[in-house]
Amino acid sequence: MKIYYGNETEKALKSFGRGQTPSPLIRAYGEVKKAALMAQQDFEKRYPQEYFAVLMDVCGGIIAGLHDEQFPLPLRQGGAGTSLHMNICEVISNMANERFKGAYRSGPLEDIACYQSTNDTFPTAAVIMLYRFLCDVEKKIIELQEFLVKSEKEYEDVLLTARTELQDALPIKLSQVFSGWAGSVERDRWRLSKLKERIRVTALGGTAVGTCFSAPAPYVFAAEKYLREVTSLPLCRSQNLPDAVAHHDCLSELANGFSLAAGNIYKITGDLLLYTSSLCREMKHPDLQYGSTIMPFKTNPVILEYVRGLSILVQEECSRISRYCGEGQLQLNPYIPFALDAFIDVHSSLLNAVDSLLNRFFTGMKIDRALMLENLYGSKAILNTLRPILGYNMIKELSVLMEGKEILSPEEFIDIVAAHTDIDRETAAKWLGRDNLTGYRSASAGRSLKKDMENNDDKNS
Repeated sequence: MKIYYGNETEKALKSFGRGQTPSPLIRAYGEVKKAALMAQQDFEKRYPQEYFAVLMDVCGGIIAGLHDEQFPLPLRQGGAGTSLHMNICEVISNMANERFKGAYRSGPLEDIACYQSTNDTFPTAAVIMLYRFLCDVEKKIIELQEFLVKSEKEYEDVLLTARTELQDALPIKLSQVFSGWAGSVERDRWRLSKLKERIRVTALGGTAVGTCFSAPAPYVFAAEKYLREVTSLPLCRSQNLPDAVAHHDCLSELANGFSLAAGNIYKITGDLLLYTSSLCREMKHPDLQYGSTIMPFKTNPVILEYVRGLSILVQEECSRISRYCGEGQLQLNPYIPFALDAFIDVHSSLLNAVDSLLNRFFTGMKIDRALMLENLYGSKAILNTLRPILGYNMIKELSVLMEGKEILSPEEFIDIVAAHTDIDRETAAKWLGRDNLTGYRSASAGRSLKKDMENNDDKNS
């Protein structure tokens, strides 16, 4: 492989070791440099037109990922990204000089970096990469939300036990369980969408400390225009460039959005882990591989554990990002390369988590409707549904009568209610209807029924 980077990149390799700059960042930095070179050419016709065409071709190749091997630096580095800026300037200049058949030669710093600093171009490349990451994650979260909403409709007729503090509580429809999950994911979708407005603001043109030192206004305006054209993203230049260069709390805000999404996924998979456990067995985890090296009959919840592990990783990495974003001093934050290194993991892990949940777990998950109903009516918690008409104390008395009785169906429960209360079978059956137990009608219907029962008692007496 022919090497096109130069001495400054070699020095950085000795300082930070050999690695590989991530492709999404190389692409984004290539776009920043292309936009800057176009703005230079617009402003002052800096390059012979034939040479400028070669520069555009070189930048196009970098953007397309054809020269990733020319960027051997890891993201974990000091210097606020200066080594990466040096690297790309050297590659663009040396490649263009080799390809151009005329006498003109550019310099990596005098020309390719003209009117630019690492401190405005590197954060701009970061914004481009992260905006795309945000769009990727948003798309996947939308896919998860749409699946959960679809499942709401599918499971409208399934009744099971709602549990609070891991104890049986009240009936709930499985559609409502999925609706609860969908609600949290819907908030993630909303948050991520709103973050697009925050994350699209760039520092390009601010140069070293946000004062636009050495950068003519026509160049700055042209660079902003061309950056939108090159990236096809709705980017805009910050109206407060000293702030955009010095402060990166918007990246921390983005990390927080990703972390909240991971937290909601962790909660959903935690619920599913209980539903699919041997303790509950109301749902079945897909049997994807052998669950034990010693026990032939065992299903490991491998996908749920994988997704939860990734969710923890995302949350921890996002916490690290926030720490890096808060560690700047005065007019610069030198730790953004470290933050981007963490974002690379966050992006891939969050996408893998959602994709695995959707396409490896939910596609093979089965529900046991019969067991859900059996567990519901086999629990004393079903008595809670009668409180509006029987009162708290009567429910306590009935719970004693049910002690030791095995109840496996609504009919058996109705028999007990009819035998030990003033509620007849027909009324009990109507009261215990699925929608009545899980909707708004219970309270008002309960008051009405209780009043009727009291009136009947008065007449009988």
